[in-house]
Amino acid sequence: MRTYRVGICSPDPGYASNLMLGLNRVSAGKVEAMVFSSPEMILTCMPIREPDLIIMDGNVPEDPQEAVAEYHTDSATQYSSTQDSAIREYASYWEKKLGTQVLVLTETPSTFGVCKYRSVREICQVLLERLQKANASVPQRFGCIAVFSPLGRCGKTALARALARAESGRGGLYIGMEEYTDRTVHSEVLYQIHRRAPEIYEAVVREQTSEDGITCLRMSDTYSDFRDVQKPDLEWFHSQLLQPERYRTLIYDVGSASLSSPVVLDCFDRIYMPVLSDPGSLGKLEHFRNALRDSGQGELLRKIRSVELPKESVEAFDEQRLLDCVGA
Repeated sequence: MRTYRVGICSPDPGYASNLMLGLNRVSAGKVEAMVFSSPEMILTCMPIREPDLIIMDGNVPEDPQEAVAEYHTDSATQYSSTQDSAIREYASYWEKKLGTQVLVLTETPSTFGVCKYRSVREICQVLLERLQKANASVPQRFGCIAVFSPLGRCGKTALARALARAESGRGGLYIGMEEYTDRTVHSEVLYQIHRRAPEIYEAVVREQTSEDGITCLRMSDTYSDFRDVQKPDLEWFHSQLLQPERYRTLIYDVGSASLSSPVVLDCFDRIYMPVLSDPGSLGKLEHFRNALRDSGQGELLRKIRSVELPKESVEAFDEQRLLDCVGA
C-alpha cells in the first residue's frame, strides 16, 4: 500500500492541526499529513521526498483583484470574475510554482476545491481520489527514464544499471551520459543525432555493447560532448529509437555536468533522483530545486521522484532492493 505525503498550509493553525490529525487517523495509513506555516516551508522541511499534494487554504474573494492582493502572488495571471475560476487559477499558480499538486480549501462548495467544513472523511476521500487518479494516469513502464542527481556518491549509476537490467529482456537500453567514463569511447552517435541522420538506429545497434548482461550505449567519454545536446536533439533521438522492433525503454545515467541546461531533463518521462540525508546534501538539494523554480522550470519537479537508496544496497549492488526502492 502506498502512503501519500500531504502538506497542509493554512493561516488557522488550530484548524490545520486538527485536519492533520484527522487525515492521519481516518486514512488508515494511506496519508501522512504534516502542517507547515507556508508552502515554501513544506518543501524546505520535506527535502528527501517532496509532498505528493499540498492542501492550501483558498478563501478566494469574489473580486479577482482582491484575490490577487490577498494571495500576494507575483504572477501576471488575470483571475476571472467567478470564484471557481479564481480558485482554479490560484491552484494552477501554486502547482507551477511548487511543482506538486494543490488541493484548495474553500469556504463554500467549489468545483475546483473542497469545502473546509466537510467532514475529515470526505476531505480525505477527495484528496485520495485526486492522488490515485494522478498516479493511475502515469504508465507503469516509461519510454524514457533518467537517473539524475545533483549529488555525488548517491547510487545514481547503481540504480540506472539495475533499471536497465530489469528492462533488458523487454527491449531496454542503458545510455551512459555521465561526466566521464572509465574507458575511451569512439562513437558517431552524437554526430548522427546532430545531423538527424535517418540511419541513427543502425548506428546505435552497431555501437551498443553488452556489459554484464546489460545492453549499453556510450556516446562519449567526456561530458563536454554532451553539453552540445539540446532538448530537441534528444526528442528526435527518442522518436527514432522508441519504435516497435527497436527499443521499448531508454534508461539514461545522467551526470550533472553533462547537461547544457536543466531544460534537457524535460524530454524524459520520469526522472529518478537519488538523494542523501546529510545536512550538506540537503542544502544542495534545496538550492537545486529553488534554481529550477527561479528559472521557470518548476514544472520539472513533478517529473522528479526523489529516492534515498540504502548505502549497503548500493555498495553490494543489490539490484532487487534498489528496484524495490523505486517500485520497479
